[in-house]
Amino acid sequence: MDVVERTLRWQRIVLQVVVAAAALLFWRASYDVFNTVKATAIVLGAIAVVAIGAYRVARTRRLQVPRSPVLIGAGALAAALVVATAVSPLPVASIVGRPGRHTGLALYLTYLVLFAVAVRLYHATAPTDLVLTLLGAAVPVTLYGTLQAAGIDPLGWQAVEGGPQVFSTFGNANFMAAYLGVVVPLAAWGAITPTWDAPWRVASAVLGVWALVVAVLSNSQQGPLMAAAGTAFVVAVAVGTAPGLSRRVRALVLGGGAALGLAAVALVAAGVGPLGAVRANLAASLGTRTPKWTTALAIWRDNPVAGVGLERYADWFHAYRPADLAARTGLLRTTDTPHNIPLDMLANGGLLLAVAYLAFVGLTGWALVAGLRRRSGADRLLLAGIGGGWVAYQVQSLVSIDVPPVALLHYVLAGVIVGYGTVPALRAVALPGAPPLPAAAPARPGRKRKVAPPAPPVVPVSPVLVGLIAVVAVAAAVVATRPLRADVAAASGARLAAAQPQAAARRTGGRASWRPGSRATRCWRRGCSRPPTRRPRWPPTTAPPLPTRAGWPWP
Repeated sequence: MDVVERTLRWQRIVLQVVVAAAALLFWRASYDVFNTVKATAIVLGAIAVVAIGAYRVARTRRLQVPRSPVLIGAGALAAALVVATAVSPLPVASIVGRPGRHTGLALYLTYLVLFAVAVRLYHATAPTDLVLTLLGAAVPVTLYGTLQAAGIDPLGWQAVEGGPQVFSTFGNANFMAAYLGVVVPLAAWGAITPTWDAPWRVASAVLGVWALVVAVLSNSQQGPLMAAAGTAFVVAVAVGTAPGLSRRVRALVLGGGAALGLAAVALVAAGVGPLGAVRANLAASLGTRTPKWTTALAIWRDNPVAGVGLERYADWFHAYRPADLAARTGLLRTTDTPHNIPLDMLANGGLLLAVAYLAFVGLTGWALVAGLRRRSGADRLLLAGIGGGWVAYQVQSLVSIDVPPVALLHYVLAGVIVGYGTVPALRAVALPGAPPLPAAAPARPGRKRKVAPPAPPVVPVSPVLVGLIAVVAVAAAVVATRPLRADVAAASGARLAAAQPQAAARRTGGRASWRPGSRATRCWRRGCSRPPTRRPRWPPTTAPPLPTRAGWPWP
């Protein structure tokens, strides 16, 4: 195995570890038990993948870049995210994102890097190993959710909201159900693929049904809807391309399935029998979201081009929310996201960000259709399973949030769709010191079989380049873990303040300033090992003004 294949293999392994870790990790010693550690694992994984790729480039002195319009769309999305961060009144907060959400510039750029990496890793390479990783990670997630649904939870969480406490390793029922909603279409593919033996197909079918049941037990509406949409896509592709069926039979089966789906929607809308409870839950869920969507549109109308800054929706929510919402929920009730990703992009980044995001999604959909037409047989069915998971995420994006473990699936699956589906051409960019490529073997007369291109030559290992790559990777990892270290320190400070308030006051020097960025502020929030070295200035001179608009807060 040459350097190129070996490094690509290790990058795939790291990506699979990242996907599994994002679903399974949580840390009870941190303040935000679930999402901060997941986001940190994603960033660290991206650093490792990029470092391995840099080592490959250092050995071959060539950079292979896939040619795809979707990658151009990803670049436009990255540029729009940078603009939305630049116009933010608090750029640092827009880079890091709000605690517990992590939907700032840093994570979005990480997702886009992993998207581009997935395009290269699964360029004409079957993503079966990635699908197996997702299905394998879903087993402990589903098992823990089942135990919680049965009232058996050895960890003893403290509930912060009502409803069934079925959230598994995600800390939120909606987030867990969203993850399972993406996994169910992949399990449906495993149940019907001809490349697996019967026992494995049965196990995949059982996992899909099990995950769907747990999503229903969580009382989350979006998970079952996502699973239904994604699985319907997989089944439609399987039936529509089945070689043993005539065109008439395919049309009848697909038409009958569509009719059954429409009938189910009509019955739920009418609230027939026990479906009335489903209708009531859907209406209640939408009732909590539509005022947030209205608020996002109101913010955008006053900031149409570049928005109010990435991750700044919460700062403007009180100024733009409907009056009846404030009357019903109280003046102090707030939210940090509109629970609709396109509207979130529109409010925070204006038309620049919203159009770039929708273009990226649309180009990925085009790549999926093109890939289904290009592939055939079992390969097409595998791409349909990946596409079903991607379709499920798009349903979720209309009613929920880009939390790290779910957003990661969106961009990784999109990269697999582009790489495996469209198989874009690779453009080789020769860097200084690149050795000449060996001549291709001449084709034999009368033979049309494609000849594999020769492996690119490599240069000897440079200790300087390898050391530089290692130093940069370690430095990036230290920066990437800083939010997690601060989160753990915040939890430690909170526990100390609850148990020994006077000791906590002594550790912060007995004083605290609200000036953003001051050491005393950080000590007050998180706890420090030593008091501030100097008294901070007061009053604050660098804090931005509160967001206001005409007629608010007083008519």
